[in-house]
Amino acid sequence: MMKNSGFTLVELIVVVVVLGLIALVTVPAVTGVIRGAKKDVKNVNIDTILNAANDYAQKFPEILPNSTVGETSDLVCAEELVICGLLKDDISSSVDGFSNSAFKITYCNGENNSVGCNKDPESGKYFSNYLFTYVENSNKVCNKDEYRCKSSEDSNANN
Repeated sequence: MMKNSGFTLVELIVVVVVLGLIALVTVPAVTGVIRGAKKDVKNVNIDTILNAANDYAQKFPEILPNSTVGETSDLVCAEELVICGLLKDDISSSVDGFSNSAFKITYCNGENNSVGCNKDPESGKYFSNYLFTYVENSNKVCNKDEYRCKSSEDSNANN
């Protein structure tokens, strides 16, 4: 008589179906967690960019709009924050589209619901009387010659 060793085809099919069901349940949960974590990282990075933009505005107060509530500054290239040493390269390189991004500043006089000052929780942050807004893929043409800060390479070239 022959000795049976191993698994039958039915047993193998049952194992494959069970593994498939487990994958069906766990994969969407894991991808949802990953997607949520990526969104959280992006929001933290944008918050860091806006903090650097506030530092930039304190360093160069002439860019601040200050007369009319709702008045908005010109777009400032986010790349300039890196050149000014206010933002590290690792933050800028981790934000998709950073090289085409900018920020703008809106004068709000501390008012949350005035014209132009409705705070967008994902892209805006209040500092004192100003709302700083990150503009992803702004299509602003950034001219490094117009930057208020000069990179160390530019400074060395001029010496």
